[in-house]
Amino acid sequence: EETGDVADEKTARPSLHLITIDAIEDALRLRAQNSTTSPLRIIDAQMEWFEVQYSIMKFADRFMEKYTKAAASKSEIDESPWTEEELQTIGGRIVGVLMRLDDLEWEWNHRISTSSLADPDSPSMVPYDLWKTTLGLHAPHPEAVEQTCFRTVDESLTEEKEFARTRAERMLALFLMVIERPGLEAGE
Repeated sequence: EETGDVADEKTARPSLHLITIDAIEDALRLRAQNSTTSPLRIIDAQMEWFEVQYSIMKFADRFMEKYTKAAASKSEIDESPWTEEELQTIGGRIVGVLMRLDDLEWEWNHRISTSSLADPDSPSMVPYDLWKTTLGLHAPHPEAVEQTCFRTVDESLTEEKEFARTRAERMLALFLMVIERPGLEAGE
C-alpha cells in the first residue's frame, strides 16, 4: 500500500532553497549595478565594509518581506507558508552568502579551474561554451575573466538570466557545503 506517499504529499513544504536562490540571483544583479546608495560590495576607497554589511542586511529584509507578502497573498490562509524558524534560516543563508560572496566566487572558480572539468585532456571536461550555463563561470580561456575583469562578469550577470541563476545556485551550494555544514557538524 502507498499510504506513505499520500502522507508525504499532504505535508509537502515549499523548498527553502528556491527562495534563497531567487534572493542571491537578485543580489548578484543588484551588485552588478555597482550602486553607491545600496552597495553590495566595496566600490571605491571611500567606502567602508559596514556600509556593505548594512546594505546586505537591508536587501535581505526587503526581499524576505516582499517574498512572504507575495506567498501569503497566493495562499488561501492569511499566513506565510514557512515557519518562523524556516524564515530565519532563509534570511540567514541570504545574508551568509552575500557577506561571503567574493570569497565564495573565488573558491568556486578555483575549485572548477583546478579540477578535471577544466582539463582539456579529461573526459569530464565541460566545453567552454557551456561554462556559463553549467558552472556559472566564464570559461578560463583565452583570458581569465573571472579574476581580471569583474565588469565583464557584471555585464553577464545583468544580461544573462541563466548565467545569474546558475551562479546563484552554485554560490548557495558552496556556502552550504563549506560554511553551514561544518558549522552544524561542529555544534553536534
